[in-house]
Amino acid sequence: MAEKCIVPQEWEEYFNEFYKKIKKLDEKVEIEIEAPSVFEEEEAKGLPLLGVSYDPKDKVFSVMCENLEHLIHKPQEICVEETEGAVSQIRIVDGTGAEHLIRFSNPVK
Repeated sequence: MAEKCIVPQEWEEYFNEFYKKIKKLDEKVEIEIEAPSVFEEEEAKGLPLLGVSYDPKDKVFSVMCENLEHLIHKPQEICVEETEGAVSQIRIVDGTGAEHLIRFSNPVK
């Protein structure tokens, strides 16, 4: 697995394309969100993913799941972990330095 960091100017476009990939999947993608320095336990585990997006105007990265919207304010770094072109994890460092991990049970191609 290789981690690839995305330059801030490409965040919006990259995650718009990523959202299109999620929408094409026949089954919902199960995810796990961890932000150890924000809260001690996992915020979401096994929730169906509805979408991800980055809003450059408000500088907010959103992860939308059933019954949950996880907002990450002022991201400083966004990296994806890929294996053979499929994303298995998104790692985001927010404006406070907290690290948010979004893991996919089935990597997204």
